[in-house]
Order: sequence, then structure tokens, then C-alpha cells
Amino acid sequence: PIAEAVIFSKGGRVLWRRQSAVQKGDPVNALIQRVLLEEKGVRQSWEVDSYRVEWRLVNEKDVVIACVSAKSMEFMAADLLEAMKKSFLQVGSFDDARFNNIEKELESRQLLMAKKKAQAQTSSSSSRGAAAKKQQEGPVVVPPENNKKETSTTNGTNGTTSKKKKRDWGASTKKKISAEEMEKLDYSQNKQENADDAATARYMPDENEVAAWDEDEEEVDIAVSSDESSSEKKESWFSLLSGSSTLTEEAVGGVMEELRTSLISKNVASEIATDITASVSRQLVGKKVDRFQRAKTLVKDALVSSVERVLTPRTSTDLLAAVLRRKAESTELTKKRPFVVVFVGINGVGKSTTLSKVAYYLKAHEISVLVAACDTFRSGAVEQLRSHAKALDVELFERGYLKDPSDVAKAAIDHAAKQNVDVVLVDTAGRMQNNAALMKQLARLLAVNDPDLTLFVGEALVGNDGIDQLTMFDRALKKDNPKAKSVDGLVLTKFDCIDDKVGAVLSMTYKTGLPVAFVGVGQKYTHLKKLSVNNVLNALFKR
Repeated sequence: PIAEAVIFSKGGRVLWRRQSAVQKGDPVNALIQRVLLEEKGVRQSWEVDSYRVEWRLVNEKDVVIACVSAKSMEFMAADLLEAMKKSFLQVGSFDDARFNNIEKELESRQLLMAKKKAQAQTSSSSSRGAAAKKQQEGPVVVPPENNKKETSTTNGTNGTTSKKKKRDWGASTKKKISAEEMEKLDYSQNKQENADDAATARYMPDENEVAAWDEDEEEVDIAVSSDESSSEKKESWFSLLSGSSTLTEEAVGGVMEELRTSLISKNVASEIATDITASVSRQLVGKKVDRFQRAKTLVKDALVSSVERVLTPRTSTDLLAAVLRRKAESTELTKKRPFVVVFVGINGVGKSTTLSKVAYYLKAHEISVLVAACDTFRSGAVEQLRSHAKALDVELFERGYLKDPSDVAKAAIDHAAKQNVDVVLVDTAGRMQNNAALMKQLARLLAVNDPDLTLFVGEALVGNDGIDQLTMFDRALKKDNPKAKSVDGLVLTKFDCIDDKVGAVLSMTYKTGLPVAFVGVGQKYTHLKKLSVNNVLNALFKR
């Protein structure tokens, strides 16, 4: 009964596909364009034309598993998807043989269920026959307390019973309802207030909590203990080097190969691991080593220098310094326009929350902020920002939905200039790089408003797939105009969740040439910090 099964990455790359029937149109592509891109995929089941499409998001691997069947057919879609998900997670890949095994197992299970259902129906028919015979013998008496049609409640103080009052929806549905009556019937008046309160409770920091950006810098602590995973202890890198008075290429070579292997195991791309180890090797060869601690210090310093070279941006990403510089240049006679930051990226990565964290960061440093709601596409986007703006006590500039976001951004910047606001933070609709209409819309917003900084917000969890994601996004942005303004830097969310697989961050900055302006390290507004070389090194070589 299944017409198609497919596994594809969130970046759009098809990892495996099986089609067993000729289809009218492309249901999976329709799912991506009309459901996943518009963030309507809560139910995980959707109907298009004569097909039913069901899917599962596998966040551990950043992929989507979907299956297509005819509406008229019934099959165990949930069981199939869960079985495919489990199999994919076990080995990180999928093939026809695995699918065939799953399909056979489910077919056997369906036959067994059909057999049990038939047996249950036979048993039910026998029971109904017995009940009919019993009814002929006399009526069945139902106790009054089990046969009440009215819902009642008991008063705990005097034991009296009162009927539950029915909600009054008006005397007649035929009569035209006035505005006053409609207002009385609206029981959702407090929805926005409740959302505002929830935002305040969820994102505001605890009392006396130290902001992540104010935390002390970590000291580099590279593990020097032997690897005890094997039966015989291996000597550490440092002890291998400490035996030579002067380090030679031969002495360093074996250690660098171990270092390269270790980097690759932490999600550092192969060519970047090679570049880093080559850099470390160049710094070590010819150095004199007279004791173990000396070797440790030499390797640590060389690693810090090499990783810092990869992560150091070609241009400054110090947002606060840039804003203060703009503010100092502005005078009564020559007023500068507000510093404009635009946040872009795909769906569901946390752009609005990241924007709010940056707003809180700037406010904490006495910078005035205006938030521009330029996601005029996604339902609820303006309301979400309104909740954040109220919690942060900053002004929100919005023009509702179905407006040109370029015009909304321009109006927001003009308004901020009149109010002497220092910074305008522009929220945009999440979009996939293959959505041509939305990408063209974003390119226009950047061209019309010429922001000072454009930040691509992405999840640190996507690993090396983030490189392809960002590259394709940038390419789509410049499709109609190769000289169009592009992304200036990165903000990586969920950085606190990647543990020691931090190597993907090195790969992303190395291959794209874009610096990491901030990383998100939690849910609250204060959980934002700059990327630290020491943090990266400690994650790469932690004990």
C-alpha cells in the first residue's frame, strides 16, 4: 500500500528513496514546500491530492523520514516510520535491504492483527446472542445514579447537589450578534497577556545570575593522562615529545598523526585537521624540550595559536564596539542612522529568541534598541516578538502580516532615527534556500536597507551539514545579483548541547570564512556569549 518512502536531510539532500508506484505530482516535494517550510508540521500527517503523507523528524541526525500512501489504503504508517527511524539511528544510514526487512515484519504483524480482529468479532457475535436471550428473560434495571443526563456537583460543606451551569452562547444563532455581545463571547482575551507572562518567566534570568558574556574565561586544560581504553596504556603525546632534547620532524610526525585522528573524531573536517596539525608541527620542530611540563606547554601554545588562527575573523565581529563607535560619531549636527542588524536563517533555529538575547545584551550595556518585526509570513511571528519585547521593555515596530518586509524594515529604521534609537534589530522569516520567492524577498530587504551587520542564525547541532546549508543559502541569496549584500557572520544556537563535537564549528568558520559573532548556551536572555578559543580547545581535548 505504500507508494513512496524517503529519507532526506534538513538541508534538502536525499539520503535514500524507494518508489513502488507511479504518482500524480510529487507529494514529498509538496510536503516540503507547503508544510515543512511554513512550519505547519506539528501533526506529522498531511493529505495532498489523493495521497496521505506522514513523516518523522529525526533531530539526532537532522533528517526527515517520510512515507506516501493513497488515501483509500490503510497501512501501519506510524510503525513503519518508527522502525525506519530506529534502524537509521542504529547505523546512521539506510538501504533497500533494511526497508524490505521492516516491510516484511510489518506485513506479518498486520496479518496477525487481522486474525485477532476476526476472532474478536466472532466472540462479540456470540456475546450479543447471549445478551438477546437474557433480555427475553426480563428487563435490565440501571441504578439512577448511573443514568443521570444532567452533570451535577456536590457541595462539600452541606452535601447538597447543584447542576453545572451551561455557558450562555446567546439566545438565538439566527439573530445578528452585536460587537458588544461578540466581546462577551470572546473567552480568549487574555491569550497575549498569558504569552507575555510565560515569556518573562521562561527567558528572564534569575536574580543575581551572572550573564554568560560576563563569565570568567576558561583556562586551557588539555588532558595529559594516558589513554586507558586499551589493555596497555599508551604514552601521551606530551611524554612522547619529552624524550628528545630537540624536536625533529620524525619525533613530531607520529604525535601529529594521533592529534589529527583525535580532531577528526571530534567532527573537525579532515583537511582542517591536517592544516591544524601541520601548523602545530611547524611551531614545534626545532624547539628544545628538557622535561615533561615543557612539552605540554609547547603543544598547548601551538594548539591555541593554530585554532585561534582558524577562528579569528578577517573583520571584527564586536557588535558592542561597533555600536559604541557609531554612537560616538553621531552628533547633533551630523546624526548617524541607527546601527542595523538583520537576522536571517532557515526555519526553526531560534532567530527570534537569539535576536531577543542580543537585545538584552545591548540593553545591559546601556544601548537603546528597537525590534523590527519583518517576518510577515509566519503566523504568530509578530505575537512571539511582542511577548519578547514586553519582557525586555523595548519598543516593537510592526505592521502586521502580508506586508513587504523591505518596507517594514525601512519604516522601522526611519522611526528609530527620529527617536534617536541606537540599534535596530530586524527579525526575518525563516526560509529554506530552495524557496526562490522568499530568498528573493530577503535579497531585496538587504539591498533596500543596507544593514550594518547580517547574521546567519544556525544550530550548532547540525554539525558539518551546516557548511552546505550556509553555502547554499548564500548562493541562493546572490542568485539574481552576484554582488548582492550577503551574510557577515554566524550565531550558533544550542552550543551548550554539542559537547565534544565542537569541531564542526572549526569546519564551518574555516570553509566559509565567516566569523562566529555569538553562541547560544541556554534558554534565558543571559545565555549568550562570544566564541572562546579556550572553550573550543577544552571541548576538543577534554579528559
